[in-house]
Amino acid sequence: MIINIPKFGGEIEIRSPNLATCFEFVSLWSTHGDNTAELARLCAGAIGVSIDHLAKLPRYNAAKHRPSSYGHICLDRMLSRGCSPSVIYQEGIKCLSVMTQQIPSQKEVDEKVNFTTAEEMDT
Repeated sequence: MIINIPKFGGEIEIRSPNLATCFEFVSLWSTHGDNTAELARLCAGAIGVSIDHLAKLPRYNAAKHRPSSYGHICLDRMLSRGCSPSVIYQEGIKCLSVMTQQIPSQKEVDEKVNFTTAEEMDT
């Protein structure tokens, strides 16, 4: 997927982070309620982890950061570079949506277990 952040050069191809990072961000996104400040941090952080390969924002370190604190760092950096809040929300939601698609559903987990069990029985 491509996001468009004019202050970072326009169109950028995003890469999905690891599954644990996707799960953390998506879980918080689903529980943020009406807290727009929290949503802004999650959106900025989602952009940060999705464009990590370009080194435009600080690197996410799961041992050091929490999604909200990392998002705060990214939000500050993006706003100071002139990114508008609307772009951060719009493009961050795209990143969070991609992360949501990466998390396996219960059905996919069950199918993987069944496939693995059948494969083990064949050997």
